[in-house]
Amino acid sequence: MPDSETSAIVLLQTQLRQRLIDLGIPNGLPLENLSRHLAHISVLGRSFAEHTLPLFLSVAVEHNESLAALGVALKCDLDELRDALIDVDPDLIALTQLLNQR
Repeated sequence: MPDSETSAIVLLQTQLRQRLIDLGIPNGLPLENLSRHLAHISVLGRSFAEHTLPLFLSVAVEHNESLAALGVALKCDLDELRDALIDVDPDLIALTQLLNQR
């Protein structure tokens, strides 16, 4: 993961953490999980949409090795997104329930 993505995740995680605190989420693991995973999902999704996928679409079909490497990159990015979505799900359900009770 490039340094720019790491920096974007840290910044967004800090903003999300404060927002969740403002919404009444108590300090603890769910708060940390939500802020970390939501930031990660957001930044990785943006990177996938703005870089990986356009690169895959732009490489000439004759460049088999490059396309094969990009296919692996697509899979790795999507695996990482899937894992983050699975990891955040229980805490996201709890957040949704909390917000619906307000």
